Amino acid sequence: MKRIDRYVLRQLVGPFLFFLVIFGGILWLNQALRIVDVVVSNGQSGLVFAELSVYLLPKVLETVVPVAAFACAIYLTNRLYSEAELVVFMGVGHGPANATVPFFAFGMICFLLMSILTHVLTPWSLSVLQNRQHEISKEFLTQFVVAGEFASPTDGVTVFFGETTPEGNLRDVLINDRRDESVIVTHTAASGQLISSENKPKLVLFDGSIQQFEPEARKLSTIQFDSLSYDLSQFAKNIGERTVAAREMYSWDLAFASVEGASLELHDRFVKSLLAIVVPVLGAIVLLSAGFSRNGFFLRIALGVVFMVAINSARGVFQGFAESDTGSWPLIYVPVLVAFLAVLFMVRMGQAPWKSGLRGIISPQKASL
Repeated sequence: MKRIDRYVLRQLVGPFLFFLVIFGGILWLNQALRIVDVVVSNGQSGLVFAELSVYLLPKVLETVVPVAAFACAIYLTNRLYSEAELVVFMGVGHGPANATVPFFAFGMICFLLMSILTHVLTPWSLSVLQNRQHEISKEFLTQFVVAGEFASPTDGVTVFFGETTPEGNLRDVLINDRRDESVIVTHTAASGQLISSENKPKLVLFDGSIQQFEPEARKLSTIQFDSLSYDLSQFAKNIGERTVAAREMYSWDLAFASVEGASLELHDRFVKSLLAIVVPVLGAIVLLSAGFSRNGFFLRIALGVVFMVAINSARGVFQGFAESDTGSWPLIYVPVLVAFLAVLFMVRMGQAPWKSGLRGIISPQKASL
């Protein structure tokens, strides 16, 4: 690689990291808000929310890397235009085909980054995230064992604990059960303790009473007790066993897995990685292909954005065809092929506009001399 190409490649790094942080932060925040409901509804702390949010980062980066690469390519090309560096490059015979070399090299870096994300980091993070969410959903005790707050683990039941300790000791316990309309049962106790018996969570109450009130007969009966075992497993959610989706599996496992959609998931990962090569080249060539312009490059940038959206839309369409007919999986690679051909076409067509454009810039200077 020539020194001028290394210079352009170094200039791409800064804008790429900038757009990666900006776009990634916006998308990460949007994705993180979706797990707030899981954390809040299960009574988890902010540390659990932070942990789950970290597991979202690989998937967010997988989505953002192509966008950041495209944006930084357009930004740098436009900056080279405005600072006349690109005009100098072209004046010494560095045409559009040569100018795209550092962008292609940067695309290869993005390809390696996307390959690591799609084949390793994203499946790992999604698997860990789903496991943690499943564990949190099964930890139903955290939903209502909260000191100083009334909670309802199920319809018709209200519980209150005045104080809790990490050892599972409770103070000032109240359990009000209104599920049976004919009788309202209220358990009160001075203290209690959480235990596990026969793999079932139980609450042992000490120094308390059971009050049974029959609304129709307006009858109240009270039973005093020294200790009482209260079954908490009745409030457990019927979560069931967790199934592993294809997106949570490593690529080398997908190749031999019998999970539904495994083959399409594997091909889609290759498509994402291959598109990362052409995206920065596309961002540069869409400005280079039409030659020098003193009126700015808004229309060309808009054209590049439209082309990017069209490629992603086509990828979704062809993926839908492949899902309906597994034998048509080669269609998934059509957007990649079209993108590469479009870039080659623009590189080829961009040679003439630059030659004529440079003549228009250089000729007046020669005439003045």
